[in-house]
Amino acid sequence: MVTALLCLSSAIASAQAPFDFVPMPASVQYADASVSAPFILDKNVRIEGGEAFNVQYLKDHLARLFDPMGDSWAIGGRTISFVRVKSFPQEGYSLEVTPDRILISASTRTGEFYAVQTLLQMLPPQVYKRAEGPDAQLLRQWKIPCVQIVDAPRFPWRGSMLDVSRSFFSKEYILRHLDWLAYHKINKFHWHLTDDNGWRVEIKKYPKLTAVGAWRGRGEALEPAFNSGEERYGGFYTQNDIREIVAYAADRGIEIIPEVDLPGHSKALAVSYPEVVCRHDADVLSVQGELHNVLCVGREKNYAMLDDIIKEMAALFPSKYFHVGVEEVATDSWKHCAECQKLMKKLGYTDEKQLLGYFTERMEKILAKHGKTMEGWEDIVTSGGDLSRNDLVLVWHRQNVLQQAIDAGFPVVTQNCDYLYLDMKYTPAERGHTWASIIDVEKIYSFDPLQGLKLTPEQEPLVRGLQGGLWTEMMFYPPHFPEYQMFPRLCAVAEIGWTPQAQRNYRDFDNRLSRTHFERMRNMGIRFRIPAPQVDAQGNVRSPYPNMVVRYTYDGTAPTVSSPVVTGPVVTDHPEKLRFATFYGDLSSIAVEVPAARTYRKPAVRVETSLEANPHYPVASLSQYEPRRYMRTARPPKQGDYVLYTFEEPLTCQRITVQTADPVNQFYGVTQGHVEVQYADADGFERLSAFDMYNRVAFEPARPVKAVKIVIDGPCEGKAVSIQSLIIE
Repeated sequence: MVTALLCLSSAIASAQAPFDFVPMPASVQYADASVSAPFILDKNVRIEGGEAFNVQYLKDHLARLFDPMGDSWAIGGRTISFVRVKSFPQEGYSLEVTPDRILISASTRTGEFYAVQTLLQMLPPQVYKRAEGPDAQLLRQWKIPCVQIVDAPRFPWRGSMLDVSRSFFSKEYILRHLDWLAYHKINKFHWHLTDDNGWRVEIKKYPKLTAVGAWRGRGEALEPAFNSGEERYGGFYTQNDIREIVAYAADRGIEIIPEVDLPGHSKALAVSYPEVVCRHDADVLSVQGELHNVLCVGREKNYAMLDDIIKEMAALFPSKYFHVGVEEVATDSWKHCAECQKLMKKLGYTDEKQLLGYFTERMEKILAKHGKTMEGWEDIVTSGGDLSRNDLVLVWHRQNVLQQAIDAGFPVVTQNCDYLYLDMKYTPAERGHTWASIIDVEKIYSFDPLQGLKLTPEQEPLVRGLQGGLWTEMMFYPPHFPEYQMFPRLCAVAEIGWTPQAQRNYRDFDNRLSRTHFERMRNMGIRFRIPAPQVDAQGNVRSPYPNMVVRYTYDGTAPTVSSPVVTGPVVTDHPEKLRFATFYGDLSSIAVEVPAARTYRKPAVRVETSLEANPHYPVASLSQYEPRRYMRTARPPKQGDYVLYTFEEPLTCQRITVQTADPVNQFYGVTQGHVEVQYADADGFERLSAFDMYNRVAFEPARPVKAVKIVIDGPCEGKAVSIQSLIIE
């Protein structure tokens, strides 16, 4: 009998301030509670002044706590008063709570709105949850301690970027996302509307952009990608949808900046109107492995088309900025194009990269014609174009690149990939990319947009702020994974952008999250990421927060809300099958196990395949059992292709996992295929299951195994497939 002693423990919470604000305001001064009575908030409080939307917004949220009062609140002695004070900065406000009145002072409706957000964080978390039927719990009153808050953001640009090309999000989801941003005082929504894998905005003059370019799947112009499957997948936003979304955002102080990614990342545009790309047969691949996704810069009709597209979009988006991409362009495509070469000769260019500067200049002029200022990724600085220093540069590389853009005289916003790419993994054990970094909440919070920069007083205003970015190659599954990746990391982004640097402290921030803000987010409907429990080799288990529990299972399956809670020793003779997960209500972490409890076999194996291997990722990798080494094919697989693992000696084991896709980025998996097994006492192969959405098949062999075979059943996503070594337990 082996005993795993599981001692559940938690850190002791520090002394608590009256309110757990996120983001923390610039100045919060509490009155002495022993001499100052609280403000009593109930359904009899009167609301005076204020911009109409802000007042109704506040009433709607208060109605989630108290009996709804219709269009007006009862007249009483206590008031919530809004006044305009011209001296406040645009997004600044003050909020003073006394026993008889809550006074909100601001110079703009946006300042008022942010004061309302701060006031909501003085109330129970259920203020964020819409009442659900007769069982909704309403309060009789709520006591608010007296406080004086004077507040304004550190940076004017506090943003969230969402890619809706690779994974499509409904209009309703976008509206919810905007609510989540508003609650956190995030004021910019960078909407990545087009890319290689889908065009998402209706353009009436060019209907094929959405009739063709908004959809992918087997038989569609765009092939399946990112595990969206063989069926037709996609969608787009009508112009009426966009008007509704833009107005909804504006009411909440959020500016929407649209992005149409050009002249690369344009496969969705190219399949809709094939004439826009260069006419040649050269296999010039983009960074993401796409063919023919670069617009022909020598074709004059393309600029007329882009003018038409921007004209329609400029009327939909009131933002002064319009993002045009200009990044990761496979400029070698232009080497093989007669029209591009003719343009180069005319302009006296000697390098195709100079054409990118030409394109950028043309886009700047088109945008200016429609009243827009160009925003682009950092490549607009290095493109060589003669650009206005009003153009906004969005830097996704590191601080040295940010410095270069500033030194060139451009205003900048950082989306530093080492800190602000929300598609990266939280930890090595979780899903996500790793090419930039592993990014947990504490790492994001440690970031300062000014760190490492050398700025003159004249340059300091050029740093407009920051934004978190979510690229969505991996967001199609599991359910709610976008929220998991965004929150609570976006809370950290919000506080970086809002709170003075000298007042930021991660431990304090983390305490505010755990004490109150997690519950707020749950009421907001955000299925945010829960940290996994800490489990050591001796079987000691520690919950990440005092208000979360750890549940466990004995059989190797992931714990659920009905699994038992760890309260003391758990006795088992199979510690390798123990699994633990942290739970906060119905939200749970990933499942973890006792370290080193499982042992892995590395039997001698011979690997044969009908697939041609990329020489950089050879077949020999599959017999080495090294996690980061794998095979990648040199061509797309076709039906009937196979990979055969044959063991030198019959293998007796507990479990075999057949994993495909790159271990680094989880791309290029087998999406149409199955696994077969040959047992040592049989001549033929027995068919097992098809590959799941994680591109894997796992099975527990009933008797010794002679061979395992991967069989391709049809076309798979991407230009190749990657195969990993067998995982044998």
